[in-house]
Amino acid sequence: MAWLRRETGLVPVPAEAPPDDTPEALRAELASLIRFVNARSSRLPPSAVVTAREITDVLAELVGENATPDIRTRVAVAGIVTDHLPTTLEAFLRAGDTASGSLLESLLDEAISLQDAERGRAADALRTQETFLRTKFSNSDLDL
Repeated sequence: MAWLRRETGLVPVPAEAPPDDTPEALRAELASLIRFVNARSSRLPPSAVVTAREITDVLAELVGENATPDIRTRVAVAGIVTDHLPTTLEAFLRAGDTASGSLLESLLDEAISLQDAERGRAADALRTQETFLRTKFSNSDLDL
């Protein structure tokens, strides 16, 4: 139905690619963020640097080499690493000593709640496996 389309001569703008939320990509983004924090540590309030590094430490555990975070965790980590934390730190750099640390504390609380949820899912998976194995290898009540 080419005759119904208007030829405008404009080049279509490609949609923005979604962020890569694979653990490998998140580890690379996280390493870049840690370098960002370290490079600006002399211009940030000391409490902001400490809290930012606490956040990155928690996130590093969530996407570490042996971690298998689920999609919800990966999306949340990607948001913190690529947007929330860098934006907050940039605001700190612009505001100087007048900035409030409550923004970073909120991000730390979110990172810790992600960590707790991921640990809870891992514990649930272990309990499920334990129940399966116990059922599979225990004697049946029907055995004589």
